[in-house]
Amino acid sequence: MIKTTCINSLVFSFVLLFTLNSSAQELLDIGEKSALDSLRVTSLRSKNAISFGVGSILLNGDFDTPDYENFIEVQLKRFITPKFAISGNLKKFDIKNYDFDENGFLSGDINIEWYLFPQKKFTPYLYIGLGLLISNDFNDKNYKAQGGLGLDFLISNWFCIVGSIDANYIYDEQNGSQLLQEADGLYYNATIGIQFYFGNRNNSNSRASKKKKTTKENSTKQESSIIDANWIGGVRS
Repeated sequence: MIKTTCINSLVFSFVLLFTLNSSAQELLDIGEKSALDSLRVTSLRSKNAISFGVGSILLNGDFDTPDYENFIEVQLKRFITPKFAISGNLKKFDIKNYDFDENGFLSGDINIEWYLFPQKKFTPYLYIGLGLLISNDFNDKNYKAQGGLGLDFLISNWFCIVGSIDANYIYDEQNGSQLLQEADGLYYNATIGIQFYFGNRNNSNSRASKKKKTTKENSTKQESSIIDANWIGGVRS
C-alpha cells in the first residue's frame, strides 16, 4: 500500500509540475502577442474523435486492500471550440470483490472537456460530467458525477495517445443499491488508449481569416479600379 501510494504521489507531482511549467510558458507567449492574436486559437486537432482504451477501476469498500478491476472503454468526442469539447463514453468491467448475482457492470458518462493548449501536440485537459453505473441485469442503477485530468499526445494529424485519471462519486437513486451496500460512494479510474481524429480542423480563427481575405480582395479590386481609371485618363489626355 505504501509503495503504491508513493508511486501515485510521484506521478501526480510530475503531471502537476509539467502543467505548471506549460501554463507559465503559455502566459509568457500570450504576453508577447497582441490582444486580438491572443483571442484567436488554432487547434492541431480535428472537430471529431473516437477513442478505444483499457484501464483499471478501484472501488473503495470494506476491504483493507481492494483489488483493481480492469475495464474496456469506447468514447466519442466533439469539439465545440478549439479548447472545449463534449464527450461520451461507455465502460464495461467486472467486480470480483463483491457477491453480486451478476458481476458485470456498465458505466456511461457525458463530460465537458477543457483543453489547456490545443495548439500544441502534447496538452493536458480537465473534464467534469455526469454518468450512470448499472449492472448487466439492469437491477442495480446508480447515478454519479465525475471529474479528472487527461493527457493528449498527438502523433499525427489524425492519431494520438491519450490517458486519464478521474474520481467518481456515486449516489443511490434507487433504494437498496447492492453496490453501495458493499462499496463506498467514491471510486477511481485510470485509462490509457488510442484516439482517432476525423473531420474538419478545429479553428476559431477561420471566420477572421475569411473576413480578412474578403477585405484584402475588396482592397485589391479597388486598387485595380483606380489604376484602370488613371490609365484610361492618361490615354485620353
